Amino acid sequence: MVKYNFQKEDFSNNLYKERPKISEVISIVAHQLRHPLSVIKNYLEVLISEDLGKINSKQREYLSDCLENVGRMALNVNELMSISLIEEGRYELSLKPLSLEDLTEKIVDELALWAKASNCGLSFQKPEKRLPRVLTDPIKIRMVLENLISNSIRYKKAGQGKIEIRVEQWGQEIMFSCKDNGIGIPRKDFPKVFSKFYRSEEAVGIDPNGAGLGLYINKAIVELSGGKIGFSPNKGFGMMFYFTLPIVKEK
Repeated sequence: MVKYNFQKEDFSNNLYKERPKISEVISIVAHQLRHPLSVIKNYLEVLISEDLGKINSKQREYLSDCLENVGRMALNVNELMSISLIEEGRYELSLKPLSLEDLTEKIVDELALWAKASNCGLSFQKPEKRLPRVLTDPIKIRMVLENLISNSIRYKKAGQGKIEIRVEQWGQEIMFSCKDNGIGIPRKDFPKVFSKFYRSEEAVGIDPNGAGLGLYINKAIVELSGGKIGFSPNKGFGMMFYFTLPIVKEK
């Protein structure tokens, strides 16, 4: 039996009674960066499409690298905006009934090629019977699913990676779990896993460009949906991250 290590924090409006000035600075800077990044992205896409003229292979390579980095910068800006809203108690969800198993299956299919290219076996074990729907924000919970599965792909150990995805019912909740045999997290760092900007030394070595904001935002989204999120180390190596969401009481 897996011992689930849920860690509860209140992400309600009372979480930060005193709004730190740094959040205001982050919000302003992130807002100012969004438009120019969008413009640069559009220009790069036009150049790569050759609408303004032919480009050679080396030019395409450089432009593609630029576009990839602009995309990474835009993601970081969006994460900073989310952090600012969470700290100010203004991060809102648009809650709707959702089939978590259907959304999970779709995302696993979308990430399958990347997993294969990364030498990762990615499997999704569908429940034997149709599960009840949950109440959450479809767009934001997709971000949570993509982040957890992507982390397992990105932070695999050398050699064959193995990722097992499950969605199952636990009483009046639906639980998603993502289990891998990757680099894991040092036990001494467990209290910091859902903290802003936390990244293990080994994770930084694999991908130095990450901001360490994904798990913090995931926690806010799950808990604002009325659920819980946690993690558990696998025997030997690897981790399992999981979260629960309450079942919708439908007529």
